[in-house]
This record gives sequence, C-alpha cells and structure tokens, in this order.
Amino acid sequence: MQVLVIFVGVVMLFRLVGITLLKFETGRTILTLASRLIWLFPIGIIGQIIGNRYLELFNLFAFIIFLKMPISTMFQSMYQVIGMLITPIRHRFKLPSKENYVLKGDYILPFTGKWTTVNGGVSKELSHSWSILPQRYAYDFIIVDDNGKSSSGDRMSVDSYYCYGKDIVAPGDGVVVRLIDKYKDSFVDGKNAYCNAGRIEGNSIVIKHNEHEYSVVAHIMQGSFKVKAGDIVKQGDIIAKCGNTGNSSEPHIHFQLQAGENFFLSAGLPIAFSDIEAQEKKNYSELDKRPHDNNLQIIGNKSYIGRGLEVWNSTE
Repeated sequence: MQVLVIFVGVVMLFRLVGITLLKFETGRTILTLASRLIWLFPIGIIGQIIGNRYLELFNLFAFIIFLKMPISTMFQSMYQVIGMLITPIRHRFKLPSKENYVLKGDYILPFTGKWTTVNGGVSKELSHSWSILPQRYAYDFIIVDDNGKSSSGDRMSVDSYYCYGKDIVAPGDGVVVRLIDKYKDSFVDGKNAYCNAGRIEGNSIVIKHNEHEYSVVAHIMQGSFKVKAGDIVKQGDIIAKCGNTGNSSEPHIHFQLQAGENFFLSAGLPIAFSDIEAQEKKNYSELDKRPHDNNLQIIGNKSYIGRGLEVWNSTE
C-alpha cells in the first residue's frame, strides 16, 4: 500500500505541474502522461488485495492492458518528464541547437552499409522526439529494401528484419563509460512498440568522445558486445550488433549524441555527420507517410540528415 500512496502522490504532482504549464507543449505532455498513469490505480489496488504478488501483477497488467511495458519502464517515462523540467535549467534555458552548437568531434554513422533514417532530424518537424530533450536530435536507423519494406517473411520474428544482427560501429574515438547487456529482445509484431526490459533503451552503450559530448546506441542485441566499460574505442570499431531490446517496434539502431552521460537528464546535441553519402530512399512512402521535406543539409564534408534518406559512410 505504501507503493500506491507514493505513486498517487507522484501522479498528482505531475498533474499539478502539467496544469500550471498547460499553455506550453511540455505542460500538455506532462498532463497527458499523468492522466494515462492514473488508470493504473484500480489494477494496483486489486493486486494489493490479492497479496504479496502485488508488484508482479502490477507489472503484468500494465504491460498487457495499458503501456505494453513493465511498470519499472513506465517509471522511467516519468523520469523523462522530470528531465524535461531540469535540463533547460541546467543549460540556462539555452538548449543546444544547430544554430548555436558546434561539435567538438567528427562523427560517422554508427553502422556499415546502407541504412534508412526513419526517425530524426534537426528540425521540430523531423525530430525523433522534440519534447524529450535527450532525444530531440536522436535517430532511428533500419535497413529498407527498394519496395519500402524492412523485413521479409514472418514479421513476428526478429530474424526476419534486414538489420537484425548487423554490426554497430563506434561513431567516433572515445571511452566506453557505461554498458548494459542483460535484456532479451522484446516482442515484435510489425506494428506496435513493446518493451519487456527494465529500461526503455534496452541494452545500450554510452561512449564519451569529448567533454560534454557522449554518444548513446540503444536496443542492442544481448551478448553481442565486443567491448566493455573502460575500453578505448576508435572510430569505426565494431562494438556490438543491432537488436530489438527495450522499447522497440522492430529491430533498429537508436543513436543520439548528448551533453552528459545520463540518458534522461542530458540535452540532446545536433549531429553533423562527417564524410557520409545520402539519397532519397526509393519507395520510402510505402514505409512512412509522414512528410520529410528539407531532410538534407550539406556544409562542406558534414551533413545534417533527416527521415526518408538512405545513408552510408563514404569512407567504407
């Protein structure tokens, strides 16, 4: 019952903050999340009545009925909302953007071969998740064929997806500061996002490249890491393989650059990739109906990319 009391208190606090900031996008996001969480109360009470399997039942019902994710991961979503409030303060309300931030290092795409950008960009219209500040400039990459398909065969099997098990490479020189490798692949049905891991990013790696420049690669295949925490990596080194762990709709590489090590409390950084090639992906509209105008900006040997592009490293 103590857990329920704490949970109710947190949700009510979120609702109060959301109502206060309602005229802003952040406030609306907070209020929506709080309203969604409040429906979990009856399930929690039922679990409490049944007995000491309360938390397990709470997890199970939340996964099946409401969020398609365990309760531990749901609390991370709340942590993300806290980050939306703290991160602007840490940056004195001047968040990094393409206009005001210059990368300290050179970064390549975190894979070999040709992949398609399905989420991400440096504008609000193309952004992976504009309001979730660490993921504002994040990217999701998959492999897509010329028919606009990312898989062949049974879409409920991770092995049917073209990118599953493909190599992930270090986007730049650096030191591995954190690595998680304990989650199995999440369920996949070719439509919805599911999460059966205790963290939304699933298995992941964080590399420090420069002061206040850290890269994160998420949803990595369990047991595929070629490095460990403390290792020094060079740009292009194979570090792991693409998987479907954490909160994921299908196997893909989630990649982002951020100002700190923490996945939830760091501001995302806009990435100008060095020495890459990019072209409009043939039949991309078969995969994604969203507009993707102005998805490529080239400045010298650096490129800002967005969804709808097939991209690869030109140095391969």
